[in-house]
Amino acid sequence: MGPTLRLSFLALLATCALAFARPSALLNTSATEVLNEFECRCGISQFLTLPHANITAREKAMGCSSYKLIDARGTAEPQGVSTMFYPMIENILANVSGGVSLPVEYPAGAAQNTSTGENFVMDIINEGLRRCPGQKYALFGYSQGATLMLKVISQLNSSALHLVKSVILVGNPYRIPGKMSCVNETGQRDYSDSVGMFTLSARAGNKNATVPQLWNEVDHSGKVLDYCLTGDGVCSYDPACSCQIPAGHLSYGLIDTVQTTAFEHVISRINASGYK
Repeated sequence: MGPTLRLSFLALLATCALAFARPSALLNTSATEVLNEFECRCGISQFLTLPHANITAREKAMGCSSYKLIDARGTAEPQGVSTMFYPMIENILANVSGGVSLPVEYPAGAAQNTSTGENFVMDIINEGLRRCPGQKYALFGYSQGATLMLKVISQLNSSALHLVKSVILVGNPYRIPGKMSCVNETGQRDYSDSVGMFTLSARAGNKNATVPQLWNEVDHSGKVLDYCLTGDGVCSYDPACSCQIPAGHLSYGLIDTVQTTAFEHVISRINASGYK
C-alpha cells in the first residue's frame, strides 16, 4: 500500500472512529448510563467496505517462506488483509525477516459459508507440509473469519497443528466463556461470561448443541488469543443493544493494546530468529 493510499486509509479509520463516538449523549448522565452508552455504540457499515490490499504479492505469498501469516476477513470485507489485522501483520513482517502475508480467499458473504476458505487454508498448510518442511504459520480470524479458523483448527492433524504457532481471533461470534484462550483488550485472561451471538442462537433450543470451538488441548496450548472488546455485541452478545453493527466489533484495528499484545504473541510463538 503506497504512502498516499496508506494515509487515506488511516484518515478513513479515524473518521469512522469519530463517527462511533457520541460525546453529547454522555453529558449529564450517571456513571451507569455512561457505561451503557459506551457498551452500545453503533458502528457504520461503510467501514467494512474500506479499500483493502495485500501486503505481500500473491505469487510470493504462495511460495515457501520461514513463516506465513494467514488472515481471514470478516463478513462484507473486500478481499485482502482484514482491516483488523493490517497494522499488526505489517508490523510483524517489518520486524521479523522471512515471512509473508496471505489473506484467505473466500466470499465472506452474509450466508456465513466458510467452506471454501477452510479448504484454502487447509490446502496451503498441507502443501506446505509437503513442499516447505518446517514452514511455520500464524492464523488470524476476524468475525466470520474467526469461525473459519476455528473450523480449520478442528481439521488439522498433529503435524500441521505443530507448525501453527499462533492463532489470533477477534470478534469471535462463537466465543465460549471460560476458555484459557479468552482475553480482553489488554491481552489478559478474560474471566467474564461473554458469549458469542452465534453460540447463544445455536444453543437457544438445545444447550448441548455443537458449535465451532477449540479442542481443550489447543485451548490450553498457549497458541490462541481470542480477543473480545467491551461493546462488541458479536463476541459478547447484549440483547439490550439494538445496533446492527456494534462499534466495538469494528475497533480491533484501532486498539493499540490489541495490536501490540497480538504482535508480541505472534513473535514469541513463531520463535523468529530476531528483529532486523
